[in-house]
Formats: sequence, structure tokens, C-alpha cells
Amino acid sequence: MTGPCFISFFLLLNLLPFFQTLEASHCSIKGLPLVRNIADLPQDNYGRGGLSHITVAGSLLHGLKEVEVWLQTFAPGSRTPIHRHSCEEVFVVLKGSGTLYLASSSNKYPGKPEEHFIFSNSTFHIPVNDVHQ
Repeated sequence: MTGPCFISFFLLLNLLPFFQTLEASHCSIKGLPLVRNIADLPQDNYGRGGLSHITVAGSLLHGLKEVEVWLQTFAPGSRTPIHRHSCEEVFVVLKGSGTLYLASSSNKYPGKPEEHFIFSNSTFHIPVNDVHQ
């Protein structure tokens, strides 16, 4: 007969290596835990009212070399400046809506940007060096 105590003991023995791995897993930089609480990460607004920026995973804090992940929140009516990056960007809009302005970098001068409506549960990407806001 297999009772609840035996099952619990069996599960504990099989999961023990898993729990030891969890406890020992750390980022390669600064001994940060591999699994982190977003609420514990530093937040900034870079002097822009209505913006909340958190680097969830990035080069400076976490030692990544190829990718950064950000969590940004914009208050109604706020926006980024018109800018470009030397990398691709991927966005996932969790809630809210707005307008993406995007101009191709295929010309020396980007010209008039195209307007794209963004909305809750939408996603989009920005190509390398394309001017956007």
C-alpha cells in the first residue's frame, strides 16, 4: 500500500537535487540570484516624467552581452523622444494603447514616419537604426 507519507518522501528525494540546484544558481555577475523579483530591481525615469524604466536583464547589472530586457511603463500622454538604436528592439504591449511612429533607415534621411496603432496584447519590432518614437 502506498500512502501519502511514502509519496511525499519519494517526491522529496527526487526533488532534492532540483532544490539544491535552485539554491546554487546565480548570475555570473555580482552573485545575483538567477531568479529575481522585478519589484526588487532598480527603477529610473531618466528625467522623463511619466516614464518608469526597469532593466529586467542587461549588460551592466547582469553581465549579458547580446540582449537586454526592459520593463517600461508610460503614463497617459507621455512618450519617448525620437531616437534610433544600433540593435533591434522587440516590444510586447501588456495593456494600454498608443501610436508608434517609425521611419525606415534605408535612406540617409528617414523622411516622414509611418504611424502604427499599438494596443493591449500587441507586439512589434523595430529594425536596426530605424528612427522611432
